[in-house]
Amino acid sequence: MSDGHALSRAIDAVIAFTAAWDAHDLEATLDLVTDDCVFESARPDAMGTRIVGRAALRDAWKAGFANPAGEFEVEDTIVAGDRVVQLWRFVSDDRVVRGVDVLRVRDGLVAEKFGYVKV
Repeated sequence: MSDGHALSRAIDAVIAFTAAWDAHDLEATLDLVTDDCVFESARPDAMGTRIVGRAALRDAWKAGFANPAGEFEVEDTIVAGDRVVQLWRFVSDDRVVRGVDVLRVRDGLVAEKFGYVKV
């Protein structure tokens, strides 16, 4: 696989993942992660909680997908090999939060999603 193809595959995977996330479609989002996907939330109250695996992600994300409190707006996307960095804003009725997600793509699926926020 050429480097250009790998970059395209990484960004395509993250674009699909972000679209499913934005649509609040939990099952579609989970279809776009590896079985052993690792997630660390950007939420300051999560204290760096590490969640591993599709079943654990379903449990962790279920409430948020069912009752979204706001919308994410991707401001910029940067691709470096199998990593994709997205700068975003979370906008709700009472606040705006800026953050960054660092994602790793493996075999066309999201294998890591680490979130960081500016508080």
